[in-house]
Amino acid sequence: MRDPVLIGRMIRIHRRVLSRMIAHARRAYPVECCGLLSGREGLIERSHEASNEKASPREFQIPVRELFDFFLHFRSAGREHLGIYHSHPRTPPVPSRRDVLGFHYPGVSYWIVSLEGEEPRVGCYRWCGNGFRKTPFDEADHAGRGWATNPQVVE
Repeated sequence: MRDPVLIGRMIRIHRRVLSRMIAHARRAYPVECCGLLSGREGLIERSHEASNEKASPREFQIPVRELFDFFLHFRSAGREHLGIYHSHPRTPPVPSRRDVLGFHYPGVSYWIVSLEGEEPRVGCYRWCGNGFRKTPFDEADHAGRGWATNPQVVE
């Protein structure tokens, strides 16, 4: 099944979800944080923090049991799994070789929160055959107003 968030348009995400991802990255620092993103009709509405069983500043792994519980919750709540996020505490928001080798969900968006500079930066990507492609995203407030292309998309 092709995910509607990835068909012919930018990825849409609520601002509060971006804020929560950044807050999670800051709390987890210097270790990488990780989590899943869910929503309906291709709109990312919620973030779901996960444990990083690697407890590493350079890689992450969500425990299998947590993934199973997330997917059960998504199904029972009528939500779609629309993305995965993690942080890069000291490097840019660009997928690393480990990210490429460890990616298992090609139908969802892939987000990286970088704490490398003075201000956090967020990169969004899609899987395209054998690697990631940078993807612009739109953000809105809780009422769905204010769609605007995010100026912090990583070049």
